[in-house]
Amino acid sequence: MKYIIRLDDISWDMDYLKFNRMAEILNKYGIKPLIGVIPKNEDFKFKQLDNRMQEEEFWKLIKNLHSEYGWQIALHGYEHRYVTCESGVLGINPRSEFAGVEEEEQYSKINYGKKILVDRGLRISAFMAPGHSFDNNTLKALKKNGINTVTDGYGLYPYMSEGIVFVPQLCAKPRKMPFGVYTFCFHTNMMDDNDFHILEDFIKQNVENIITFDEATALIDNSTIIKCLNRFFYFFMYVLRTTKSSIINIRSRGWKRLPIRINFLI
Repeated sequence: MKYIIRLDDISWDMDYLKFNRMAEILNKYGIKPLIGVIPKNEDFKFKQLDNRMQEEEFWKLIKNLHSEYGWQIALHGYEHRYVTCESGVLGINPRSEFAGVEEEEQYSKINYGKKILVDRGLRISAFMAPGHSFDNNTLKALKKNGINTVTDGYGLYPYMSEGIVFVPQLCAKPRKMPFGVYTFCFHTNMMDDNDFHILEDFIKQNVENIITFDEATALIDNSTIIKCLNRFFYFFMYVLRTTKSSIINIRSRGWKRLPIRINFLI
């Protein structure tokens, strides 16, 4: 088995103290994560966070982590602002910055976002859709912008579809797995002491099996067995995630005591 560490919602107005704590842990063990950088954040949730940085200091920090420590960069949308109620091809969250938007507008968002990161000296390894929500027009817009890898999808191993390499992201918390390639997704803004302790303990025990995102993209296996496993997991995870989404929606309407709890996924 192999593991990838992914950090979402990296922006100049994130909680810097929590991000710095994460950086200290990862750099201590030589872990090179994939970080989703928001080029032009307009998500109001970030405006309520404490311990924010100055914008120019943020970009200097990210450039240093990228060039000196080998951290890899994902384009995490453009503004991280949800403009539709579409869940996209993965059917996870009923909101999106991209799914349901015309291809031309999606192309422009990706193009503007890519330019901001490239102008800051960052090499983009992948696209990371806010809310895990994107559609076929997103994939077309990505390819036109020269981005051919997505950190998302269903499966036990990286796979190619529609000319795009997908490295699946299945788990919200680190855990030992018997086989496969797993991306663990962390939102540093929402982590507490226990989350950091759990992560560091996992790294100590599994550091030899933690790889970079670029290394994961080379692990595409087109054998019949792997294709069947990926197809099974695509169906299984799609059903599980859409069920979880439906439960959350029902609870938000006042049905607070549903006895179903699914903690495996984001």
